Amino acid sequence: MSIDREFEQIGNQVDRVLGSAENSIAKEYGELLKELRRLISDYYAKYSDAEGKLTYQEMAKYDRLQKMEKKLTKAIRDKTVTVAGHIRKGLREALTTAFERTQGAVEAKIGRKLRGVLKPETINAALQNPVSGLTLNRRLQARRADIILRIDETITQGLIKGESYRDMAARLKDELEKDTAKAYRIVRTEGHRVQEQGKKESLDYASNQGVKMKKIWRSSQDERVRDSHQHMDGVEVDYEEDFYNPHTGGRGPHPGAMGTAEDDINCRCVFTVEVVKVK
Repeated sequence: MSIDREFEQIGNQVDRVLGSAENSIAKEYGELLKELRRLISDYYAKYSDAEGKLTYQEMAKYDRLQKMEKKLTKAIRDKTVTVAGHIRKGLREALTTAFERTQGAVEAKIGRKLRGVLKPETINAALQNPVSGLTLNRRLQARRADIILRIDETITQGLIKGESYRDMAARLKDELEKDTAKAYRIVRTEGHRVQEQGKKESLDYASNQGVKMKKIWRSSQDERVRDSHQHMDGVEVDYEEDFYNPHTGGRGPHPGAMGTAEDDINCRCVFTVEVVKVK
């Protein structure tokens, strides 16, 4: 009894959850850009020259630059903390959705209820599972420090060049767009991983309650599938066994958790199951 169609629907539902998180992130970054532009414009209005340019020399007077940087840093830190909250919320919902809908799909196939709940400690462990050696919290903290540094460098370079407010605002927009893309990448990479983890957590309960299954690796079957995953499409193993990728040496319970960056980062492969026997 294959559950391919049901798992495809689960993937679509998780995509909608992650898309909502991305929309919230985009809104926060839009508000941050407005705030940074407002702060910068105040200094241009007060201290720019007749040509509308603001110089480093002028801002170096009376600790103006340090005061401005302090305000910018606070605005960035406050907003990126909020963004991190949206990321965690989206991943938590993706994990829960995958777990609950997988449980429902298996119950419909076998015609009986299964016991199992997603415990808070399981959710936390899944969200914080290290990717490339960093937990989610560490990655979000590192990203926050990076954008603060890059905005600081952007402002300083613009002042040294004596840029106009318009040029400075454009540079800020460019930096924030880059950071938005990084936030999206975290949502999608981590979202894919927790989706597969949520399915596994649910299926573990089914396996422990007498449902015998096989796992099947499914690639996206398009031109974007990495070379080292093309041959994995259709690979079957007993549910309790790990998948193994001989091209990378990766081994793990599902796509996105193979233990190598080459396998896991930006992976879009999924797994499905076939119910073999019910005790």
